[in-house]
Amino acid sequence: MTLELGDLLAIKGAITKEVFPLVHQAVRAVAFQTSANWQQAVLQQGGLWSGEKDRYAQSITWKMTGDFTAVVEASYEGAVGIENGRPGRDLKKMLNTSDKVRRTEKGKRFLIIPFRHQTPGNNAHAPAMPESVYAMAKALNASRVTGQGQRPSGQMVHLNPKSGMSASALHSPFLSDPKTKGHAMVNQNHYQWGGRLNTKGMEGLTPQQRRNLNGMVRFDTGTSQTPHSTYLTFRVMIEGSKGWVTKPEPGRFIAKGVTDKMQPLALAAMTEAIKRTLG
Repeated sequence: MTLELGDLLAIKGAITKEVFPLVHQAVRAVAFQTSANWQQAVLQQGGLWSGEKDRYAQSITWKMTGDFTAVVEASYEGAVGIENGRPGRDLKKMLNTSDKVRRTEKGKRFLIIPFRHQTPGNNAHAPAMPESVYAMAKALNASRVTGQGQRPSGQMVHLNPKSGMSASALHSPFLSDPKTKGHAMVNQNHYQWGGRLNTKGMEGLTPQQRRNLNGMVRFDTGTSQTPHSTYLTFRVMIEGSKGWVTKPEPGRFIAKGVTDKMQPLALAAMTEAIKRTLG
């Protein structure tokens, strides 16, 4: 996202080097203030996660591009979507491109998607779990990654909502490796599972929270000197399901709002600078 102050001021064609000192200073001041106002407007915007707002605001910079021109811009890759709106997306399209897919015995492709849950006080990237849930989750016996192996891409498995996955005797090739002519292989973690959170009947939670947090596991991801835990749930994304579709988000037009407010102030600053220079 870029704000050209030449367009904002709408008077750069009338500026000459003879009025350099005060006008140059005025352009710098307007660029600086526009940058500061833009950052503040982003940080005060509702409906965005704090981590996203922080990355957007921190990416806003300004620089002089000439004696009397400047540019204020944001390099955050998500800025355009925030400003102009984001269309709804069917996330299941990744089943068409990911080599991590597995298949049910009926031939439906699916992926196991991990969701990380934030602890209270750490909600930069997603809502933090409630204190009551955290108290139970941190007491769970830890799950661990015990090693890593490989499995065929598109492996056919018996999928059971209670017992999980197990290899199926019906497996057939899915992707082939052009070098070996055999199955294309992908990395696979091996786990030692610990406790799982059961939110059934848990008080103080909405039905949606119960669904989202049920089955949570705790992984020890720190060291003995700096212990740390990561909390995850796993969900199945399967082709043909109605879910995994994001809602469209309207544009917030933060930059436009800043520009509209700054334009009369910038014009007044330029006019005053020229008047003082010309006496």
